[in-house]
Amino acid sequence: MLSLKSLLAIAVYGALSVAAQGTASIGTVVCGSNTYTKKQIEEATAEGCRLQGSPIGTNNYPHRFNNREGLILATSGPFQEFPIVRNGNYTGGNPGADRIIFNPNVKGVCTYIDAMTHTEAPTRNGFVLCTTRTEGRPGNSPSSSSSVIPTSSSTSSSTATGTSSTASPSSSSSAQKIGAQGAALALMAWAFVL
Repeated sequence: MLSLKSLLAIAVYGALSVAAQGTASIGTVVCGSNTYTKKQIEEATAEGCRLQGSPIGTNNYPHRFNNREGLILATSGPFQEFPIVRNGNYTGGNPGADRIIFNPNVKGVCTYIDAMTHTEAPTRNGFVLCTTRTEGRPGNSPSSSSSVIPTSSSTSSSTATGTSSTASPSSSSSAQKIGAQGAALALMAWAFVL
């Protein structure tokens, strides 16, 4: 039988996991020297979701993101990656350094998970997470959040062609991007101490 503390910890973790599924608090996302607005993130995610099963460009975007870097993300996969560019949506050609990560089927909905970049990655073709700043809180610390993009879900499982990343996680980026999972674990540990 579960104790009251265990139930509280499970409830808190569940609430934080669900809270991670939405862009209500996203202000901007900073990838290297590029800053993207909430609208740009949502538009890139919607385009990646729309193109499921009909990839574009020489690297066939969107394609599977295997997370070989061990990036700490707000939810589980399968993940797809799609380029995010400063002006409009990616239409083929050079994808640049920045990508959005999405899950094409979180409870039947295509969902933004996070953003990542090759900029300052520890290895060639590796990725590090971008910094997400929450809306309405100047000077706040970086956090991670997700966005639900209402589209019909597709469970196609395209594989990445072209370059793949094999970087091991950077201790500084892993520690920096704990996000909702880290907060939930801290609260669970606190609940067990009580």
